[in-house]
Amino acid sequence: MLRAMWAVRIPKQNAPYYALGRSVTTACVYEQENRAEYPPILDLAPESTEMRNEIYAHEKIRNLSTIEEKTIGINMPRYYGWQSFVVKDKVLPYDFLPFAQTITKTKIYEVDTLPNQLSNDDCQQFIERIKPQLEDSLVFEFNRNMSRGKEIISDKNYEESEKKNELAKNVAEQVNRIFLANLAADYPHLFEAQIDYEPRIEGFWNVHGFAATKEDKEMRKKKNVSQEKLEDPVDRWIHYFGRPIIQVRHSLPLSPVPQDKWLPSTAPPSPDSNVVKTVFKEFHIPNYDYDPQIYLKLPCDRKHGVSIPGFWPNDPQKFGLLSILTNEYLEHRPPNFGESEHQEAVHAQAILASFAWLLGQATYQGFTTCNEITYPFVNQSIITNGKTFSFYLYQLNTIRFFKSNDENMSPIAPNNICWGTKSNELFHEVTDNCIVGWNDDVLKNLLSCYMNVPKARDHKMCPYLGKEQVVANIEDVKRRVWLHNRHRVLTSHRPRHRLVPEIYDWERIYKIEFDTRGMEARRRFFELDQDPLNERRLDDHYGPYIPRKYRDFGRRIRSKRFEDMYYPNV
Repeated sequence: MLRAMWAVRIPKQNAPYYALGRSVTTACVYEQENRAEYPPILDLAPESTEMRNEIYAHEKIRNLSTIEEKTIGINMPRYYGWQSFVVKDKVLPYDFLPFAQTITKTKIYEVDTLPNQLSNDDCQQFIERIKPQLEDSLVFEFNRNMSRGKEIISDKNYEESEKKNELAKNVAEQVNRIFLANLAADYPHLFEAQIDYEPRIEGFWNVHGFAATKEDKEMRKKKNVSQEKLEDPVDRWIHYFGRPIIQVRHSLPLSPVPQDKWLPSTAPPSPDSNVVKTVFKEFHIPNYDYDPQIYLKLPCDRKHGVSIPGFWPNDPQKFGLLSILTNEYLEHRPPNFGESEHQEAVHAQAILASFAWLLGQATYQGFTTCNEITYPFVNQSIITNGKTFSFYLYQLNTIRFFKSNDENMSPIAPNNICWGTKSNELFHEVTDNCIVGWNDDVLKNLLSCYMNVPKARDHKMCPYLGKEQVVANIEDVKRRVWLHNRHRVLTSHRPRHRLVPEIYDWERIYKIEFDTRGMEARRRFFELDQDPLNERRLDDHYGPYIPRKYRDFGRRIRSKRFEDMYYPNV
């Protein structure tokens, strides 16, 4: 509140006339009761300015009200997509586990039983009921696979792999069918669950900390970066593509693992205990900063960043319960890698599949790789080849791996946690149309995965979404249809309308390497010092053309030649 005090100066009687005119003045004095608030002092260094701009852009993405708009907002800076390392679920090079742990910030414990393991009393009655049905199905599938194998005359690897993949797929479907049919009456969440067969899984996220390559250093020199900062780590985008055999999802999420069970115990095993008993091996998060394109031969391509958990955003059952994958790719790996390396490859497959699936689920709750999650996500995974089974429980605690993450740490935990078992055989062999050597421990783990009941949380599940949540709830028809179509185009990964610019061979020879055409007009992007791959934005184009007979001609309103576009302001 301000108070005005008026002060009037009265001149003397004997003052000259010119002094009289100057001395008759009025002053207004303001007294401010509240303390003045000044804006913060900002560091104007290039790195600090760039980091503030990054955080500001992430905040704008977080404030978008719908899931589809957030996906479009992530892709706004790149018309042709982000330069990303493409990771596939069954393409695992040698020594792939350190890289998988680094890009997902996952710490893995190799244990004998998972944290959700049930006691023997709870499992025994179900095991006795399910065993005869499993035996009939497994004997049928293995005998059919053997008869199919006799028809194959060629010894090519891909035919053998297809045969093994078909066996693993059929066995997984039979196991899932039998467990659901026998447990749905006692566990209603299985009756309410949605089953997806071979769904499309994609995950897109950013990871900071990779060593700068020669191209990165040259780009920094063009931007006049100091010599001391040429070796600073860089960010890399990761795009994961997967297709599990089966996934089960529900409208409620799985309960997170209590922190007292995060670290496995080394105490002697107890037959009635339902916690993790013995840890075989602990894999800490390494500092893998090598170039994946050189050391792991990962392809690098431009992709629009989308995260898809196997369904569309308006599906009500948005939380995963169980995912079943196959590992027939182990047949292609050289045997001299060793059993331990094969087991680590299965661990890497489980980590990437679980992280990408949970990242897609978090995206459909309003979180993105630019904004940290506020509560943990949990899922279960099974990896099998039809005979051996590995079980995993994954808890997602953080998804934001940018350089500015130091200022916005995850409120849950600094890294993600994964518990996994070694590959164990469900049975020894199939002889005389019967199963020999049942492994009850594998059956108990299977039962534990299906009996893990999801529960409602007591906190807000979508804190970063508006009242619409999805584009289908937007009232404006034109905006709703436009955003729906634009989101579908991005998720389809179709090539852009304008082709990717390229430098032709004659231009490289006569214009770049040898300047022999100096009199020609400079119109090409490399002559104008432009970078359309990294500088052109997603909204750098016109809307659909409006024919003249459909335009609105007003007295004072100029007719529009192109339709409106509804890109988010990011």
